[in-house]
Amino acid sequence: MSEPKPPREIDPAYKTCLQDARYHNQNASKWCFASFVDYKKCQRLLGEQSDCCTQLKKIYKAICPNAWVTRWEEQLVEGNFPVDLPEKKKK
Repeated sequence: MSEPKPPREIDPAYKTCLQDARYHNQNASKWCFASFVDYKKCQRLLGEQSDCCTQLKKIYKAICPNAWVTRWEEQLVEGNFPVDLPEKKKK
């Protein structure tokens, strides 16, 4: 007879961002872009290492394609990002 299979480990809890009521029943593109912009604004206003901005970063990382984020980061460096962001916080 075959040996009994060992019990399976419970799958780890996978988490993603919660639904945003502003973008229900829509393509997530607008939500993705808005989350990225909100994160960058938060980062510039509260500082590079702010814990308050962590949730916004998790949201855009979860829903935005990596290629888009890379392109937006390049645009920020080059100075041609389509949204005016506040000046970086002075230390």
